[in-house]
Formats: sequence, C-alpha cells, structure tokens
Amino acid sequence: MDKDAKTNQDLRCVVCDSKENLKRCTRCKGVVYCCRQHQIQDWPSHKVACTPTQRTEPKKKVGEVTTDTCESNKNNASKSEISPNDVTGNNTDVTEFDDRPLRDIIFKKPRSYDVDSLAEFVIRYLNKKNFCVVDGVFSNKNLQKVLNEIKSLNSNGYLKLGRLSGGRTSGQDALKMTKTEVRNDTIYWAEGTESRHPNVNKVVQKMDSVLSALNSHLQGEYYINGRTKAMVACYPGNGSYYRRHVDNPSGDGRVITCILYLNKDWNAKEDGGILRIFSAQNESCYVDVSPEYNRMLFFWSDRRNPHEVQPAFRTRYAITVWFFDKTERERAKEESALEGISAIKNELVVLDLEKIENEKTQLERKIEQEAKKAIESLTQGELQALADLVKGHEEPKVVLTQMGISPSIQDPLLKVLEGL
Repeated sequence: MDKDAKTNQDLRCVVCDSKENLKRCTRCKGVVYCCRQHQIQDWPSHKVACTPTQRTEPKKKVGEVTTDTCESNKNNASKSEISPNDVTGNNTDVTEFDDRPLRDIIFKKPRSYDVDSLAEFVIRYLNKKNFCVVDGVFSNKNLQKVLNEIKSLNSNGYLKLGRLSGGRTSGQDALKMTKTEVRNDTIYWAEGTESRHPNVNKVVQKMDSVLSALNSHLQGEYYINGRTKAMVACYPGNGSYYRRHVDNPSGDGRVITCILYLNKDWNAKEDGGILRIFSAQNESCYVDVSPEYNRMLFFWSDRRNPHEVQPAFRTRYAITVWFFDKTERERAKEESALEGISAIKNELVVLDLEKIENEKTQLERKIEQEAKKAIESLTQGELQALADLVKGHEEPKVVLTQMGISPSIQDPLLKVLEGL
C-alpha cells in the first residue's frame, strides 16, 4: 500500500469514505479508493480532473543516452495503485496517456545543415530508428520572425479547434470531426504562399527542399511528390494534449511527418508537452521528444510510429507538414473515388427499391378498392349463392375462376363469403 495512504488518517475512499485498503489513482495521485470497483464507479466524474503527475528520472550525463540507445523501461507502478487504463478498458476509444518517467535524450547533430547533408542525415535515422531529430536548422533571427507571425495568427483568431480525419484520404473535409477528448489543440492550415506569413512560408519551403532531396536516398521504396498544407498548431497550455494515435493508419498517402517546434526555454519536466513516440514492436521502448525551440522532427507517418502529445502546461507552438508517396496517394484517391461511386450506386438501389415498393403499395390499394366496389355491387342473395357453391370445396378459388370472377378480387370475396 502507498505509504501516504497508510499513514495519513484523513484519506478516505471517495465513494464510501472507507479508510481500509486504500489505493491511489496512478495517473493523478490525487484520490484514493478502497477497491477497483469503486474507482470504476467514480471514473465518469473523476476523469475530468484526472491530470497526469509529471514524473522524472535522475538527469543523465551528456552523451549517456543517444538516439542509438532505447532502453527497456517497464512500468514499475506500485501494487497499491490503480491505473485509469484498468478502468476505461475497451469501453471507450480514448487512450490514457503513458505515465512512465520522462526520458532525457541527447540527440546527435548532422555534420552540415545544407539540404543534401540534412537529407542524408534524416534518411539514415529514419531507416535506423523510424524517426530523426535535428536541432538548429534555422537561424534564431529568422525563427523569431516565424514565431511572431504564428502568434499574430493566433491572436487574430485564425487558429481553430483541431479536427480528426474520418475519410479514406486526409483531404476529405466533409468527413472530419471534432473530438476534444482526443485532441484539444487549435490549428491553422497554410498553403505556404499566403502574404500574411512570409516567414512561415520559408519554413515550409525548407521542408519541401529537404524532403525532395530524400528521393535520391529512398531507393525507389517511396517517391515523394507532394504534401499537405502546413498545419500551424497551438496547444494553449492548461493541460492541452493530443492522445495516442497514428498519423496515417489506413494508407492515405502520407509517408513522412515533418515538425518544427518553436518554444523558447521549454522545460519538459515542468511544462510537459512532450511528443512520446512508441515502438510498434516493443511496448516497453519509447522515445520522448521535447518541443524545444528550433528543433525539427521527422518520422514515418504510418503504424511504425504511434505517438502522443502529452499535456502541455505552457503555450506550445509547432508547424507540421505531411509528405505524400506518389503511388500510395494515387491508390488512396482511386479507392476513395470507388468508395464514393459505390455509395452513390447503393443509394440509387435503395431509391429504386423504395420506388418499386411505393408503386406496389399503390397498386394493391387500387385492387383493394376495385374489389370492394365489385363485392358491394352483389346482392345478399347472390353472395349467399356463391357461399353455398364454395362451401366445403377444397379449392374455392378454382370454383370462382370457373365462374369468371377475376383473381384480383377472389381473396377479399372469400373473406366476405366465410362470414355468411
């Protein structure tokens, strides 16, 4: 049992006020429960205030950990703690933040910052680690101009609440959705040519030149020939986040994610906001990228790199661009078009069936009305005579047909005759 929970006599289970067998929530450390069932019961109200506690490891010496090292780091949560992951289970699509300790990493630097050298450095680490971090690409003077433009965009209301892609390709705006329980950043999409932010455009042009130069190193596996608009993102602090996700889980064409961070004097231990990249092969392995000023991050956009932006407690700015592989993008567009055609055909089939059903109903009503008129034209004596003829006959409809009575009125006529 947690030592504090054992010695502090004021602690009680928030559900039943019990002081026995208390266990802390592993995520926020702020509440205690006497059993897992009571945490499950309280989770709908507690999750609103359940903010992860920042935990740190002893500071590493420079050079002790590099991008060449990925230590196995098991979650050593105390047995006297209950994890919110145990509470949510499979009943929600919201993934809880990984609460393992912050990992300080010293990233290697390229020998040169010219485009070809950068491209060679980036592809080497993409192939080796599935991601690459490069610090110091831009001059501080130019980057300050970029930051000023982004702050201006933000203060003038250009940044809107981020949305999730719901379509086959990332460009299907009609299928995008807002889910603040998954992400609550604000964003602005830039073509890279707008007059209101010339310095942001220069950043995008630099990204374009580096990614274009990668084609000579990709050995035909991919061919980069396009990109998305640039996403200018602001996490406004107060614990804003983007939960664990994969940028391109369904083959929409995005092959490489490129991010530039613009956050001066960022202290990940206090400010949070790290981007945690998980290993798709080994859940115990992860890498933390602090969103520090003048830092660029490149990683494969597909399932090789699940990642999350952990809660940020200071305003956090970044520019992200996704670059397309030509073959995958064309295939995704074709599949999206085919899905659209199929949906239209299905809609037409449904409409045709409805039309047929309506026509059938109208015809049945017309026959019913005509049968009613025909029956009403018969006298009581004529009806009684018909009833005597068909009474006890194995096939009364044959008798009526032989008498020249239309099949369309035989069923309603027989019902009348049965009542006589």
